[in-house]
Amino acid sequence: MNFKGYELDLFQDQAIQALEAGKSVIVAAPTGAGKTVIAEYAIEKAIADGKQIIYTAPIKALSNQKFRDFSADYKDKIGIMTGDVIVNPEAPVLIMTTEIFRNIVFEGEEGRLDSIETVIFDEIHYINDIQRGTVWEESLIFAPQHIRFICLSATIPNFAEFGDWMRSVREIPIEIISESHRPVPLEVSIWIPGYGLRNIEFLKKLEKEKDSSTRPKKGGNVELVKRLRDENKLPCLYFHFSRMGCEEYAQYFRGMSLLKNEERRRALELYDGMAKQFGVNTNRGHALMMRNLLKSGVAFHHAGVLPVLKEMLERLYTMGLIKLLFTTETFAVGINMPARSVVFNNVTKHDGISHRHLTAREFQQMAGRAGRRGIDPVGFVYACVDPRDASYEAVSRMLARDAEDIESQFSLSYSSILNLYQQHVDEIYLVCEKSFNTFKTIGQVDILKKTLKNIETELSVIRSEKCPEGKQLNIVESMSLFLSKRDEFFRLKDLLRKRNRKKRASMFKTIERINQLKDEIDELECSKCKLMKTCRSRAMKARRYEKNLNEISSEAVEVENSQRSLLARRMGFLTDLGYIDEKGLLPRGIVASQIFGYELQFTELFFEGYFEELSPEEINVLVSSIVFESRRGDNFKRIRDNRIAGIIGQAESRIAQLRKMEREAGLPNLIKGLDPKLNSAVLEWSRGCTFEDLKKFTSGDDGDLVRSFRLVVDFLRQMKRAINEPAFGAKLDQAVKLIYRDIVDAESQLRSELGLEK
Repeated sequence: MNFKGYELDLFQDQAIQALEAGKSVIVAAPTGAGKTVIAEYAIEKAIADGKQIIYTAPIKALSNQKFRDFSADYKDKIGIMTGDVIVNPEAPVLIMTTEIFRNIVFEGEEGRLDSIETVIFDEIHYINDIQRGTVWEESLIFAPQHIRFICLSATIPNFAEFGDWMRSVREIPIEIISESHRPVPLEVSIWIPGYGLRNIEFLKKLEKEKDSSTRPKKGGNVELVKRLRDENKLPCLYFHFSRMGCEEYAQYFRGMSLLKNEERRRALELYDGMAKQFGVNTNRGHALMMRNLLKSGVAFHHAGVLPVLKEMLERLYTMGLIKLLFTTETFAVGINMPARSVVFNNVTKHDGISHRHLTAREFQQMAGRAGRRGIDPVGFVYACVDPRDASYEAVSRMLARDAEDIESQFSLSYSSILNLYQQHVDEIYLVCEKSFNTFKTIGQVDILKKTLKNIETELSVIRSEKCPEGKQLNIVESMSLFLSKRDEFFRLKDLLRKRNRKKRASMFKTIERINQLKDEIDELECSKCKLMKTCRSRAMKARRYEKNLNEISSEAVEVENSQRSLLARRMGFLTDLGYIDEKGLLPRGIVASQIFGYELQFTELFFEGYFEELSPEEINVLVSSIVFESRRGDNFKRIRDNRIAGIIGQAESRIAQLRKMEREAGLPNLIKGLDPKLNSAVLEWSRGCTFEDLKKFTSGDDGDLVRSFRLVVDFLRQMKRAINEPAFGAKLDQAVKLIYRDIVDAESQLRSELGLEK
């Protein structure tokens, strides 16, 4: 089949044929294999047929990129809805984050999803994400049944199991399509600083020798990067799992001039032009650093960089004007910007709790950026391994062909529970047991029950066995008596042995009992039987089976009831707080059900009057305290306004009390405490200070500040939807206007970029 002038690969053709037949599809294929073509076909067909379609992406940056890409092809047919950007929301093709789609599903606005025929879930393997995976699962379970799904994923071993689960919760037939072939094969190598390119067996040899005499060189893997340059293996994506590391390495390689004079001139010209268009000050911070780095064709990219500056870099990268890009792993999520080579600075990372090795899935996701289809015959991947902190076994697992299975991360938020309770009341337990975890649990329970049945059968046989000598004795009964007396005999002997000689006299009763047991054992019919050992072995086997029966029965009950038990405790907690009763949602519950994220914090503070007397800028400060999460190592200036500081202090105490109640209810903490560290910066920004002035109030990265301010805007908009009071809504509109300006205003930037009218 041909689409847009390209002959489709077999898996693409199979997926499109399934869509033509009205089915949902799950497509698992390597990064760079061309899964997006399937989404583009569905979009083009929906537009042609006058249908509305939704495309969801796991992160806002990817949503924005898809909006730009699709808008170039389909003009005003494309709209976008994220927490901070709403453009053309009535368009036939709507791009949004998965959270926004889940929220629409739960809001249950009548007719809102009636016209939606298809939803595309890009990067569906995000369902495995510990923090956010539940959003994908909730969406698949609770979306209206007339919607079909196109699920696009990197290769996952248990995609068939995942498909079986989807069939159990969706009515529309689902076709599973798997593709293992990469259009551009990867050549994966190991680079050991001080030793150069080696194979994994060399790492095993080093580990055995415990050789740590050669320390890794500082300033990046200089020889490796030089080698890539000399062997014409640029552009290169160099993954480093530290923001500071990305910046330091970029500065280190700044002297490696990778651009020709004409390329350098063009890169700076484009950079300056985009900076002027988007209002980026190139005389400070990252923007100044980046301009100097660009002269050499080097740059860095991480979450602390201004979103608009990251967009500028991405454009220059796609134009071939950045040859060496140092970046954190977020660059690997969905963004279609491949390189000829990919380098991993290390194969371990800090996941917020501890340092650990990369998983096979993480490695494949990032390594998959190597190799440009239609340009490179092969993609080059280099894993830099420090033998002092990376083990042979862990590196072998990381390099394995098969990634880890995806697992359910289903964990309903309080808001989700409230929405489901409003719709289903008493049936909420049955509804919530549709999760992927429960589906897998049912399989586990079935296996356990089969095991139980087999053990019970075998145990029944043993219990019915008679004495092989022809005596009227049951083996298990007679041997059980023998074993119990024998066990007591050896226990008392051991106790006697542990006592010292001085205290032995006080053990007269114990010695007497030992002698008595010896006589009782000798009197048993079985004690002198030549087949006693055989019978004893059978009885002991029966003992083990009985123990296994109890353990497996308990495990089956625990596995079967774990999800229900947790939900029951959360429901009880909401009842105690006055959010629900036996009939449905109470006023507090109605408000909290309209807030997704920090719902209990806001609801408690709202009903206790914390927002009543606040001005718009003060509301921004309180909302920031709710949604902000500070990074370790950043410095913040304390707020000087005593009135606001006092209100925030009282609010902190109230939420701390709420968290304590949650713990006392035996629940894992879903309620985050308030974090007032950014309040001074938020207050000054709301009062009109410049973005440059914010450095007086925090050392946080520019990208973090913009993202935090946009989170405040997103939450303010949720508050307005939840509280239907015109006066309060007008105050919230003013609060949004104060904070959503200049470089924080993502919507204006996107419209300006595409030449759209507001």
